[in-house]
Amino acid sequence: MINDVLISQVKTLSVTERIELIRVVWETLSSSDVPISAEEMDLLDARLADMEQNPKEQSPWSEVQARLKRHLP
Repeated sequence: MINDVLISQVKTLSVTERIELIRVVWETLSSSDVPISAEEMDLLDARLADMEQNPKEQSPWSEVQARLKRHLP
């Protein structure tokens, strides 16, 4: 279990720093560490099929990332 000192330190971070911390922690996980339900897999498959059928309606990651960053404080 995470100790209270670590939690209190995380709470002192800015939103941007906490998001970066989440990214760093997320990257330590492998695909086998993150279970995916059958429903989630169906949704991912449907989105992948849509992407393949409608490539011109998709946004590159750089554009998506830029849109997300505009919403961060």
